[in-house]
This record gives sequence, structure tokens and C-alpha cells, in this order.
Amino acid sequence: MGLPKYPLQTILDQRNRAKEDAKKNFATSIQALDAEQQRLSQLEREKDAMIASRADWQLHLYDTDEKGLLSVPLVDARRNGIQHLTYQIEEKAKNIVLQEKAVKTAEQVVESRKTALVEADKELKAIEKHHENWLADVKKEAAKKEQKLGEEIALARFVRDAAEQAEEEDSEA
Repeated sequence: MGLPKYPLQTILDQRNRAKEDAKKNFATSIQALDAEQQRLSQLEREKDAMIASRADWQLHLYDTDEKGLLSVPLVDARRNGIQHLTYQIEEKAKNIVLQEKAVKTAEQVVESRKTALVEADKELKAIEKHHENWLADVKKEAAKKEQKLGEEIALARFVRDAAEQAEEEDSEA
């Protein structure tokens, strides 16, 4: 005899799907956070490279050219290059601030999706616990019915055996 269908199977299935969806969303948010962190790291490396380049330009601002000359236009061009790098460093710093905000937002998304996953897991465990209890009750009830049936069979045999024994005693007498 098979077990009856669990009356809340649809809810159990929904909670399973909800947990799987929450897992996927959580994984996706972690990947997005990782991408944002990598972008931030890249921007910081680019800024550091620009700062190093500017320091090198400043160090060699008054170096002579190949001919051993140091002209005013050459110094002005180098100063303009340094100013341009300074401007680019400032822009990169602004981009870094924006990217840090994007990382914070991605971290908040990860945290909210983690919370959603934990909640989905709790809900699934609650219905799974209900299912286990229901299943135990069904099995207990089936065992009681089987025991009752066994007792009825034993009683019927006893009555039959008693009747046969009474017939034998009547026929012997």
C-alpha cells in the first residue's frame, strides 16, 4: 500500500524553487560584487601608474634633450604634460569614488540576497519539518491499522479454532 499524497506538496515544491532561485540570485550578486571590486582595483592601479608617471616627469622636468639643450618650450611642454597627468589623476580619483559607491551598492545587494536566501532556507526547512511530521503520522496510522488488522486476524483464527475444537468435542461426544 502506497503512501497518500502529501497535501502541502505544492507548497513544498514552491519553497524548493524559491530557495534555488535565492541561491542563483545570491551567486549572481557575488559575481557582480567581484566584478565591481575588480574594476575598482583596476582604477586604483591606473591611478597609481599615473602618479608614478607624473613623479617621473617631475624628476626629469629640467633634463636636457638629446643635443644637451634645455629650451623653454621643452620645459613648458613637460609642465603641460605634468598638468595633464594631474588632471587625469584627479579624474581617475573621481572615478574611484564612484566605483567605491558601486562596490558598496553591490555589497548591499549581496547582503540582501544573502538574507533572502537564509529566509528561503528557513521557510523550506519549516515545510520539510511539517512533511516529516506528517509522514511519521501517516506511518504511525498505517502501523496501527496493520496492528489492528493483525489482531482481528488473530481473533478470527482464535474464534475459528475454538469453534473447530468445540465441533470436534461435540462430534466425539
